[in-house]
Amino acid sequence: MQLTLRPAIERGRNYAFPAAWAAVLATGVVLYKPLPSVDAAPYLSFGVGSAEAREVDPASLFVLEAEPAALTFVRHELSEPDDVAHRSVRDSSGSHGRFAAPGNAVRRQVQVRAISPRTADELAGFFRDVSYTLTDIRQGEAVPPYKVDRVPADLGSKDGNERKMLFITALLPVILEVNQRVLADREQLLYLRDKLYSTPQMLTAIERIWLDDLADRYDTSPDKIDELIRRVDIVPPSMAIAQGGVESGWGTSFAARTGNALYGQIQAVGRHNVSVPWKPGAGMPQPFTDVGEATDAYVANLNTHPAYAGFRSERAAMRERGEDPDGFRLIGSLLRYSERGQGYVQFVRQIMRENDLRDFDRAKLSGF
Repeated sequence: MQLTLRPAIERGRNYAFPAAWAAVLATGVVLYKPLPSVDAAPYLSFGVGSAEAREVDPASLFVLEAEPAALTFVRHELSEPDDVAHRSVRDSSGSHGRFAAPGNAVRRQVQVRAISPRTADELAGFFRDVSYTLTDIRQGEAVPPYKVDRVPADLGSKDGNERKMLFITALLPVILEVNQRVLADREQLLYLRDKLYSTPQMLTAIERIWLDDLADRYDTSPDKIDELIRRVDIVPPSMAIAQGGVESGWGTSFAARTGNALYGQIQAVGRHNVSVPWKPGAGMPQPFTDVGEATDAYVANLNTHPAYAGFRSERAAMRERGEDPDGFRLIGSLLRYSERGQGYVQFVRQIMRENDLRDFDRAKLSGF
């Protein structure tokens, strides 16, 4: 029997080592297969940059007129130190609704194409080519998903009515794009609020991360869910257009043409994120990379700054009554936006009435 088994054992030894290595290699191949990766950058990124600037005469920056023949620049300098502090604008694109649970109806995002008109005539020609008119929008047509990255430098060469028409037409899609991102966040937030109230134990880790990030972007804490809901909401287009028109002279001021400063925001300290021919200082405008970034910062400012808590409370009260935010009424809560107080509010309302800007509070982006 021993003679019979020995050759078989010897042959088994010859194959045992290669077979063991084959098993290790097979296991290694399986273990080496990478797990699916998740790119966290779109959710956690924020803009960083700096630029040296040259001295410039501050008086030349403040040619900010809604009606250039009748209005001087209205600055809004508040008493609190952080009213004039620089606030970086975080890149929030792609951070809405990504963590929605199955069945959660998250608002679909319209992709908006940026355009870079060099002149006012080129901008007007583009609007004609895509059949985009304010008359059509007032009649219920959707707004084409195009946005300017900056106001043409020669916009001031147009007469008052054409200048205002081009400014309003250019700014409306930008405001609607910002608002649709805010609404997407708001829908997801309301969904998670209801989930926290009903089944808090079912909130996933990734939903908690999203909620923490949203609260951080809106300068509050995730446990203050009601306050967060008050902050995550839109700014009516009528109000944004009117304030942009007043603060930038319908896009003709030096700060608007050079640094996309449309809404009168001030940067007193720190360093600019873009290169402009002026330095931060008392009463100096905050520059932005493009019109979209300026609008993002304007909406974020109204949604987070302590000075505008009354604005957010009034908007929330409208929501509770089942009403859409009304720009004409809400501007009345921004007494601290300008040192002129009630005079500023009355003037902005006059701009809204004269240009029928409330018509655009119902506007929607095409495909939205």
